[in-house]
Amino acid sequence: MKRGCFDNLLFAAVLLIAFGGSTYFWFNFFVRGKSLPTPNLIGKTLADAKAICSDLGVNLKIDDKARRNSDKVPAGAIVWQNRPAGNANLIKRGTTIKVELSAGPLILKVPDLDGQSAGTAVLRLGQQNLKVGNFAYAEASTVTGVAAADPPKGTVVAAQTPVSLLVSVPPQPPQYVMPDLIDHPLDQVRPYLEGRGLKLGTVKFEAYPGIADGIIIRQFPLRGAPVSARDAITVVVSKQEESGIIEQQQQQPAKPFLGTTTQ
Repeated sequence: MKRGCFDNLLFAAVLLIAFGGSTYFWFNFFVRGKSLPTPNLIGKTLADAKAICSDLGVNLKIDDKARRNSDKVPAGAIVWQNRPAGNANLIKRGTTIKVELSAGPLILKVPDLDGQSAGTAVLRLGQQNLKVGNFAYAEASTVTGVAAADPPKGTVVAAQTPVSLLVSVPPQPPQYVMPDLIDHPLDQVRPYLEGRGLKLGTVKFEAYPGIADGIIIRQFPLRGAPVSARDAITVVVSKQEESGIIEQQQQQPAKPFLGTTTQ
């Protein structure tokens, strides 16, 4: 009984080995025997690639509309193929391999940045795969923005080349020392400031007992602070009845302000 079971197991094992070996043999004969590794066409000239594909019995399809820049593959040679190359990637005879040709290295030129703002110039340099070098500023009364670039516009450069910029900016307005406006009438302070290019911003009227209408009681910037045409000057002016931020023509004459005279 035991010997019969052993014989059956031995027969089953031999049958399994024979079946596995036969499957492996016929798989290699019919499948792998008719398959071949995908050739590596990258870097090959078009003529060489066609010859390789012809010898292997595969088709070569060239995408004439697409070209890729490459620093390693010369222009006109194959730079990309749709099937990975190697022994592990098998293809059958008659398979089509699609390829794209190299357009050579990417040629970068310094863009024309004349008259553009510094922010726009930085953005455009980044879009061109270039870097910003040094910034220099120069005052100009008429033209503002980028005045010059180094290397100059149109220069062929490598990727990530730093480009230095000379940017024109409006001239700084004259600087003054803020005078003391306290206890002076608004109607004389205003023409005095405007005559020097300064401007009044907010004029607020506020009740202040014992002081005639129209007299400045507070100011900002304070006396002695630097001030220019870009700075708005705020004053608080006396009024018998407090009101909001309103400007009103003062009728009462007052003492002269800083050398000015009243009629």
